[in-house]
Amino acid sequence: MSVKDSVKDSVKRLQSDIGVTPDGYWGGLSQETLEGKYKLDFDFAKFKELFKVKSISQGFVDGVNGLFAAFNNYKELDSNNPLYVAYMLATAYHETAFTMQAITEYGGVRYFDKYDTGRLAERLGNTPEADGDGYKYRGRSHVMITGYGNYKKFTDILGIDLVNNPDLALDPIVSAKILTIGSLKGTFTTRRLSQYIKYGLEYSEWVNARRVINGVDDNKAIANYAINFLQCIKVVTVQDSNVCECCGQSV
Repeated sequence: MSVKDSVKDSVKRLQSDIGVTPDGYWGGLSQETLEGKYKLDFDFAKFKELFKVKSISQGFVDGVNGLFAAFNNYKELDSNNPLYVAYMLATAYHETAFTMQAITEYGGVRYFDKYDTGRLAERLGNTPEADGDGYKYRGRSHVMITGYGNYKKFTDILGIDLVNNPDLALDPIVSAKILTIGSLKGTFTTRRLSQYIKYGLEYSEWVNARRVINGVDDNKAIANYAINFLQCIKVVTVQDSNVCECCGQSV
């Protein structure tokens, strides 16, 4: 099946579930109807089928539920647009080594010395005189925010002191907000998902969306994940949702 057919089939299914004429193009009417009385949810059985895994951990389930709480509750910039959600899920899946848990970038103290000096330190906002910023502000969360500059940005956005307490980025609620806001507002690279993903019918849309996060590394693998994740997204009425809005845990 082509990317276009796969995406259109997924969108038509979602449109049918919310009572919109299914044409395969997720637009304003679909989004408005979704936000009226529905929430997005995740089909774990479909995930196991498409990603060819025999079992999934409770940690994976909790991680996915926490992300959906953020997607459904942010309430800005179409944060629960299924196309955007599919790509954010793919990003988290890739960046967290398939765990869907906020993690810390691998590597010892010396590995991060490269972020302490030169152009790389300057780009990340690390201070050479501070020697150790590279390790202190190493990648964390579902999307590996890196460098003093990024921790400062999200400190200002979230009102949480990530500068002095960078491990707060590992809190699942904080981390989910970082992924959501950063992807939708362009906080990571100045580029936003809406600049790349329109209707998702062209493979290039999914491939180029990697520029929202980090250039072009592994862009095709993440694009493929996203297209599959779209098939795992379902809608439920608000009263039928089994996820706590505060913490994302199943109830």
